[in-house]
Amino acid sequence: MVAVPAKGVEAFLADPPAAIRLFLFYGSDAGTVTERARKVEALARLRGADAPLRLGSDEIGSDPGRIADEAFAASLFGGTPLVTLRVLDGRHNVMAALEPVLARVPDEAVVIVEAGDLRADNALRKAFEQAPHAAAIACREAESADIAALVREVAAESEVTVDAAALDYLVGHLGSDRMAARGEVEKLVLFAGPGGRIGLEEVEALTGDNAMLRAERIIDAALLGAAEIVEVDLNRLRAEGQSAATVAAQMLRHLLAMQEYRADVEAGRAARTVLERARPPIFFKRLDQVEAALRRWPSSEIARARRILSDAVLATRRQPALEFAVVSDALQRIAGNARRLSARRG
Repeated sequence: MVAVPAKGVEAFLADPPAAIRLFLFYGSDAGTVTERARKVEALARLRGADAPLRLGSDEIGSDPGRIADEAFAASLFGGTPLVTLRVLDGRHNVMAALEPVLARVPDEAVVIVEAGDLRADNALRKAFEQAPHAAAIACREAESADIAALVREVAAESEVTVDAAALDYLVGHLGSDRMAARGEVEKLVLFAGPGGRIGLEEVEALTGDNAMLRAERIIDAALLGAAEIVEVDLNRLRAEGQSAATVAAQMLRHLLAMQEYRADVEAGRAARTVLERARPPIFFKRLDQVEAALRRWPSSEIARARRILSDAVLATRRQPALEFAVVSDALQRIAGNARRLSARRG
């Protein structure tokens, strides 16, 4: 019976107790859910498990006995079955499929479940928290300290050194999705080679044209009223197959941080000092734009921009086909407000 506390997750996953055969990863950060599930899969393989069988909730809906059949097959045929079930869409009730392995310990098998956000009273979450051979692990958006630790962990695996400036840049630009962040860091480590070094120049060269940086340009342009830049970069993202909803979500996080910065400024602190001390750090090449926006936008208008974007994000979930049109409209409204605020100050 294990509900792993947030502070103990990494230590638990590094060496989970042998008695734990079932793992539930759930939460709002789908990337972290998958990244941690893959970590348990890799550890199980090192301990002799079979190649993972990955199932979706659609498959289980038509064959609810599949997981139990796979998990208990070792008693008949030997081996160590490794089964991963993804129920991130929340459209299917998978309790019937999991009840046999929750009620009876699959002595050799490892069963991993990836789920979306689950309330404390959710039946699946409660079952994993109560079963003596199961663990339930919440996966929330990573904080800057978590991303920094991830960078160090991935680099250390290849004995690669990461300079302080490069680490600050990565923490500020990788976002909160652990799986996406791991992929970016692994790319850098591969470039550096075993025993190599990652400096700021290498990081900029390899990530300087990625979607995250273009999203930052869009955010800064919208907050400074540069509607043309917003539209051009959104069109480029669309051509590259990127998501406009991701830009909107990133801007929501930025606006939340802006409200905190603004409160500090209104309390009497210098804007530049507030931004230079921000955590996660703001990349130095972006400081001038963020400072200009901070001076232009009062707290009430930042809150208004957040409402515009929140409505847009909700609309993209209801009508994914209209994602770019909806986000573009929201950003253009914010850019228009930025121009109005500038004229008012002038």
